[in-house]
Amino acid sequence: MRRAALLASGLLLLLAACRSARPPAGEAIAPLTSTSPSEAAAQLARRRADFSGVRSLVRIRIPNSMSARAALEVDRQKAVTLTVFTPVGTTAARLHAAHDRISFEDDVHGTKWEGKASDFAGSYGIFGSTLPTESIAELLVGLPPATLGSVTYAATGMQQATFGDVVVTYEPPVYPPRRVLIDRGERHVEIDYVGGQVAEPRSSTEKTP
Repeated sequence: MRRAALLASGLLLLLAACRSARPPAGEAIAPLTSTSPSEAAAQLARRRADFSGVRSLVRIRIPNSMSARAALEVDRQKAVTLTVFTPVGTTAARLHAAHDRISFEDDVHGTKWEGKASDFAGSYGIFGSTLPTESIAELLVGLPPATLGSVTYAATGMQQATFGDVVVTYEPPVYPPRRVLIDRGERHVEIDYVGGQVAEPRSSTEKTP
C-alpha cells in the first residue's frame, strides 16, 4: 500500500517534468447533432454502444501541484492506458488500468508495480473509488456509464455526472469533451484535451451500423 502510494507520487513528479507530445493521427470523433438534452442522452448512449476505442493527447493539471501532457488511450474493452513522456520524447512511465487491476511501470528508474486499483487510490483519486474502471474510462471520454448514477445533460453533451463520491464536470458541456474536471473529496484533477479525440478503427469483421 505504501509502496503503491510512493509509485503514484513518482508518476506525478514525472508528469510535472513533461513538455509535450504529438497529437495522435486518425479520424476525429464527430460532435453530437442533438438539439435537446434528451436527444444528447440518446445519442451518447448509442455512441457508448458503438464505442471502438479512443486516443488523445491531454494536459493533466492538479492545482498548485503540476501541469503536464500525456497520451490517453481507452480501448474497446474500456481499459485505460496513460503514457507519460520525458522531455526528449521517450517513455517515462506507463499506467494501465483494466477491471480492478492497475499496473504501473517507471521506465526511468526501472521499477514496476501491479495490484488492486484500491491500493493505488491514495495518490490517484478517481481510481479506487466505487466506480469500475470501465465506468471511469467512459467518463474520461465523455460517455455516460450504464451503471446507476446521476447525470445531467445539455443539448451538446454531458454537463455533470455524480457516482458515489466522484463528481465529473464537463466544461463546456460538449461531446467529445474539451475539459474534464474530476472531484473526489478534496482531490481535484483537470484534464484538457489538447489534441482532440480520435477513434480507433473498427475491425474488418465488425458490421457497420
